[in-house]
Amino acid sequence: MRALLLEAVAVLALAAPSAKADHGFFGNPIQSCGPRIQIGFPRFSIEFGRRARRVHQHCFKTVCEREWVAPIYETCVVGYDPCGRPIYQRVLVRSGYWTTVEYRVCDCGVRTR
Repeated sequence: MRALLLEAVAVLALAAPSAKADHGFFGNPIQSCGPRIQIGFPRFSIEFGRRARRVHQHCFKTVCEREWVAPIYETCVVGYDPCGRPIYQRVLVRSGYWTTVEYRVCDCGVRTR
């Protein structure tokens, strides 16, 4: 029974024309996400496929934040032991520091520099 129902739905899905997300007025910010098929009446209906989604337009705000720039260490030879083998040590090349960075942030969470 279940296989028959799935087969009937698949046949209807392939036979139906694809719907557009145009609702008949200008300035509609809805973008179609693929074909959509609706079977039934307004009170009870079954929908297959993806729904239309709103198109997001970024509204960026400039935000200043402080960031820590990590120190840079380098391993180098600092001497030799009595047997002539090198002694290695990590040496600080540049110390860490704070810097101020400007970001452009949207309400949806997108960040750009």
